Amino acid sequence: MPTGAGSSLAKPRPGAGSHAEAFLERQASAPPRRSSPNSIFWMQPPNLPLDASGPRQRPFQAMGDAFSETCAYVHLERCAARYPDKIAIVDRDLTFTFSQLATAVENLARVIEDSVPEGRPVGLLFGNSAWYPIGLLAAMAAGCPAVSLNPRDPPERYLQAARAAQLPAIVGAGANIIGAHADGLSIRWIDIVDAVTPSAVRAPGWAPRSTSVDAPAVVLYTSGSTGLPKGIVNSQRALLRRVQQHVDGCHINPDDVLMPLSGAATIAGCREILTAMMVGATLQVADVEAMGLRATRRQFRTQSVTIVYSAPTLMRALMALSDSDDFASLRVIRLGGEKVLWTDVADLRRCISPCCHIQIGYSATETTGAQWFIPPDAEEHGAIVPVGYVLPGIAYAIVDENGTSVAPGESGELLLKSKYVLLGYWENGRVEPQRTDDNDASLRIYATGDLARINGSGRLEIVGRKGRQIKINGRRVEPAELEVVMRRAPDVSDAITIVTGDTELIAFAVALSGADCNLSAALRGAIRRALPPPLHPTRLHVIAEIPRLAGGKVDTARLRAIDQAARENVGPGAAVVMRDPSNPAQIVEAVWTQILGQRDAAGCWDEAGGDSLKLMRCVLEIETRLKTELPLGAFTTHMTFDEMVKAVNVALDASGRPQAQDEGVVTVFMLPGSIGHGPSLAAFCAAIGGVARVIPIRYPDLDAILRGGGSIDALSGVAFKQICQDQPDGPVRLLGYSLGGAVAYEVAARLVSAGREVKFLGILDTNIAGAAANHRETLARTVQRIRSHRVTPWRMMCRSLAKIALRSGQERRLAGAIEQSWLRRFHGTRFTIRLELEEVLRMRAMGGWRAAPKSFVPTKATLFRCNRPALQTSLGWEGLFNEIAIVPIAGGHLDLVIEPHLAHNRPLIEAAIAAS
Repeated sequence: MPTGAGSSLAKPRPGAGSHAEAFLERQASAPPRRSSPNSIFWMQPPNLPLDASGPRQRPFQAMGDAFSETCAYVHLERCAARYPDKIAIVDRDLTFTFSQLATAVENLARVIEDSVPEGRPVGLLFGNSAWYPIGLLAAMAAGCPAVSLNPRDPPERYLQAARAAQLPAIVGAGANIIGAHADGLSIRWIDIVDAVTPSAVRAPGWAPRSTSVDAPAVVLYTSGSTGLPKGIVNSQRALLRRVQQHVDGCHINPDDVLMPLSGAATIAGCREILTAMMVGATLQVADVEAMGLRATRRQFRTQSVTIVYSAPTLMRALMALSDSDDFASLRVIRLGGEKVLWTDVADLRRCISPCCHIQIGYSATETTGAQWFIPPDAEEHGAIVPVGYVLPGIAYAIVDENGTSVAPGESGELLLKSKYVLLGYWENGRVEPQRTDDNDASLRIYATGDLARINGSGRLEIVGRKGRQIKINGRRVEPAELEVVMRRAPDVSDAITIVTGDTELIAFAVALSGADCNLSAALRGAIRRALPPPLHPTRLHVIAEIPRLAGGKVDTARLRAIDQAARENVGPGAAVVMRDPSNPAQIVEAVWTQILGQRDAAGCWDEAGGDSLKLMRCVLEIETRLKTELPLGAFTTHMTFDEMVKAVNVALDASGRPQAQDEGVVTVFMLPGSIGHGPSLAAFCAAIGGVARVIPIRYPDLDAILRGGGSIDALSGVAFKQICQDQPDGPVRLLGYSLGGAVAYEVAARLVSAGREVKFLGILDTNIAGAAANHRETLARTVQRIRSHRVTPWRMMCRSLAKIALRSGQERRLAGAIEQSWLRRFHGTRFTIRLELEEVLRMRAMGGWRAAPKSFVPTKATLFRCNRPALQTSLGWEGLFNEIAIVPIAGGHLDLVIEPHLAHNRPLIEAAIAAS
């Protein structure tokens, strides 16, 4: 076991308080270092261990300062050699061991090297998935700065960054999603799915480009005060320094599971990703906006997460809704990105284990800053928690408006100086260097814009901002960007924004004479197309002119009064009288009013003051009242009240309403057919609720299928994971319909291999005998589906289009085409084509699986078989189980779960389940 900084066997050291007192005495008695003639005196941080008040007894391998001298790829190689079969990354659809990760990184790095000259940037266009860490590490290995782009931003936004960065190539997953928006940009698209899987083993003879740790490694675009996004450039040295301090402070070792709740394309996301990859820990990728709060909360427990990073706003929402044992596995919670309140700390401690440590971190995309573990007996002064002690390796100064250092204890702008500060800003395809120290060019200086002071305990406190920048849900926001977009509108002569309540962005637009009376709605649309959600205003007002003071400055007090008057005119929503607590419309109305404080807004969710996090809280509250889970993807920040009610009703129709459960009711996992868990199957699941609590398995969507997640093996892997999460022990009961029968068979094989008992395996008319239907039968089925109103002729045309694309190998092109902006107006058509393409891709996977050899599964199966005289009695299942019971049922393959056949079939299926 190593000794030294961060080691549990290091010599006993004085507590944090004595170090801080000694530090303050030194600062008060010793003359400060004069670095330049402008009266800036640079101070050094206290000599405090990074693990002070933290998990100091946990064994780990301390990294030390030398860690940042070696490139990230070398550290990854060492982990892959030491832990080849250990899980490195897990997301909803993908899992990589360290060996697989190293192979994927190498394969992608080769493709990047062939496409992008050394030193030129490469874009990474991924959401929160396992692909982003692979892209980040591969870009570093190829010697190309990685420009992180967020696919959830409007295309106009990330293409603006692509142009500014002068990207020769962008790496993404699946179909090229930039082609429809590129407007003549010559950017090569690299499909990571194709790039990382050319071979199952690593080819010999390849080595990463020899790149300095001080070369540009990552370019992160953030909101800019000039009205344009700015690209902040960090070196590998700076990134690895963050990793080293994270590991040595939190004692991170290979047993840890890290789950960052920040976006991947953020500096905090980069730190968490690299930390896991550099020490052999597991990275659990959680896409909060796709999963929702309930599923995210569940991840803590099911994945045994030990370390989480989150913005306080998101953690508050999770804490308020968390069961007492959801955070039981956590040992470190790191909060950052926004101010932390002492009430946040108190709320956290009510939810977590006494052994879990709370760490506060202060940093920016440009630099590390300060951190500390909050001791259980920490004294509270004021409402806001200090951000901690300035980190080692950073000199700092606090200066007044004239650039002169302030007296000890006074507040001023915080300046940081270090070789770990940003290299500069990416402009015109290269780095514009950051200002450096006059005496040492390796030390760069960053003016944070934060107003800070050192308190009586030696800790740094942030007391305000020098500029207009704010943080919304942990994301940096510069109001100037919003103003530029509004002023660009043809009917606007001027625009201004103000900030109220710390996180509310309020916009004011001055209309030109003769402007459209619906200017507010038009501006909202322009903002949505150009800016990410954090830059959308909470409220937007159209006014005659911008009020100004006598000296010409904007009268912000008058603007606040205008906003307040407008809010008072709307008034708070009256309490909703719940005449029918189960009525979805009344529930939505009550929750809308509860979260936004008003229900009379005629516009959309965001026009009423809602953002994405509030929307997740809204959906979760509706789920709680309805006692069922809803698909988060069906809800958007620009939906109206009526659209939200409709989305809830559609989801309820698709999932079935929850049924009261008796003590004798068992759980059955439903594996749907190729079309997924549609309304007919949902109604059937609800109908058998008297004997079984049916949990539908959700298959991966089109994007995941195109990334290789549509095979029967992949579907069974997703189902197996969900089953283990929802029912971690005890006998399992499965019921598969059509394609779902094949998935159920593979899931049963996985369960048996894992030592689980499969108590019931029901197969609803799944044919694996290989006899294909002729054209006459296909036509008859099509006519039957149309006559029975199961499908429309238009849907059959969309299905034909999907099949043509599949036969010609153009499925990815079709998937990309339906995402084009001009087609988004035809939401129904896009949805139908997407649905049909998913189905035909799954059916292709079914055909391939049917032809492959099958293994024996030592369990009993029950085959519910329709009257199909031309096929084998067992439909091909004979010999695959210990025993197979064949139960004849009424109807055909398409209508066996609907009336009038359901009345005959349901008792047969219920009896088989009950007998198990």
